[in-house]
Amino acid sequence: MNGYCYGEHAPTENCPYCGTPCDADFVDIGVGYQQCGPFHCDQCGASEIGPNDEERELTDAERQSGWYAPNSEPGSSANVIGGKFVSHQVMRKAYRDEFKGNPLHDVPGCVEDWFSKVRKQGL
Repeated sequence: MNGYCYGEHAPTENCPYCGTPCDADFVDIGVGYQQCGPFHCDQCGASEIGPNDEERELTDAERQSGWYAPNSEPGSSANVIGGKFVSHQVMRKAYRDEFKGNPLHDVPGCVEDWFSKVRKQGL
């Protein structure tokens, strides 16, 4: 995870699998921008392994590159709707639209079930 200062361009990283320049989601923290989502490749579907992702079995290539393989499921910390990466703003809006004033928010497991469904199927 990294960041950048005001007046600088957001950093990109080349995909370790196909070489395409990749973006990540960044948030303004008052003194600059901090990365808040993994770098991801729109070309081949690879994505950076996040420091807070739930552990899962990795291939040798994934361990070596620090990225999940092309077209594999994004890490658990990525903002994903319907299998596609979205910004933290889009995910926050979807979450608020679903749960603001919704009493199901307090039902154990409801939020987790919603996140799981939204990641795979979308809204």
